[in-house]
Amino acid sequence: MQPDSPVKNLFREDVSLSAPFTVSELPHKAKLDQNEAPFDLPNDIKMALLDKLLEYQWNRYPQPSVYMEVKEAFAKSIGYAPENIIITIGADQLIQAAYLIAGGHDRKALIFEPTYPMFAHAAKFNQTNVDRTQLAAGETVTKDHINAADHNIIFIVAPNNPTGLMPEEGAIEAALAKNSLVFVDESYFDYSKKTWAHLLKDNPNLFIARSASKSCLAGIRLGYGIGHPDVISAMESTLTAPYHLSYLQLTVAKYFNFIQSHLKNLAVTIIFERDRITNQLKGMGVPYIPSQGNFVLFKVANPSDVYRKLAESGVRVRSLHSIPGLSDYVRVTVGKDKENDLFIKQLKGILAS
Repeated sequence: MQPDSPVKNLFREDVSLSAPFTVSELPHKAKLDQNEAPFDLPNDIKMALLDKLLEYQWNRYPQPSVYMEVKEAFAKSIGYAPENIIITIGADQLIQAAYLIAGGHDRKALIFEPTYPMFAHAAKFNQTNVDRTQLAAGETVTKDHINAADHNIIFIVAPNNPTGLMPEEGAIEAALAKNSLVFVDESYFDYSKKTWAHLLKDNPNLFIARSASKSCLAGIRLGYGIGHPDVISAMESTLTAPYHLSYLQLTVAKYFNFIQSHLKNLAVTIIFERDRITNQLKGMGVPYIPSQGNFVLFKVANPSDVYRKLAESGVRVRSLHSIPGLSDYVRVTVGKDKENDLFIKQLKGILAS
């Protein structure tokens, strides 16, 4: 907040006027900084989806009956009952919804950092108190981290961004034993192939969040949650479903079966390229954290210098210098093979100079 702002007195004290975006928009040859998938949908799939979108009247609000039709079709595509599914604007809206139904003044959430900043940022929206457990770069959430303190929400990211690590076996089960809404972020499920959805039947306090942004649809902003019907109902009521979604998002969700085979094939390619990047880092003697996402966190002696020189060569990666515990690390998103080749070539040159 600028001290001389003419509207300063209108806002809450914790509202900031600082720039909201921290991602560089420098010209690039390889965009490897935002954990997007490197491939777009084929044009024939896009055209098929656009044909379906044209069936709706754009001057009308989406109706509840449309939302229910979409939920039934989408749930069938991913193998869950529609009453266990909520569709949202990306996973960020799921985080916000969790705080709206289980957070608030005099309530507490537990997060493990370093992690996706939205977990802490969204807590400010309704003034939820946050306990932040700081982990080392290569450290993961364990059963011992689920301490005796009471929390209304426990957030666990599996695999975690930006480290790519999964929680210790049994850590999520330990969290579920507490009287908390346990929010498990599985946004990178397509790459980790690991889910805790099988625990939903016996644990109504479990909520799983996923995003199609990491798989191929970052520009569509489509997320979905899996949980107990009462949790789903509370979130949908809070978000006033279906009015939080556009017909574009509803169309893509309804015909998700159109793109599933493409997403699965894309995930196989990205996992192969991720392993190729880590093998190259290993060959260069660059320390890295084994990832189960579509990115790799690696350590260098002069991260700001490496980041700058990569950017100058046209390779955009993510600098993490401002995140506690990650000042020596840089994160690279897995791209197309030629983009990854360029990243590896430029990094080798920088480290050798």
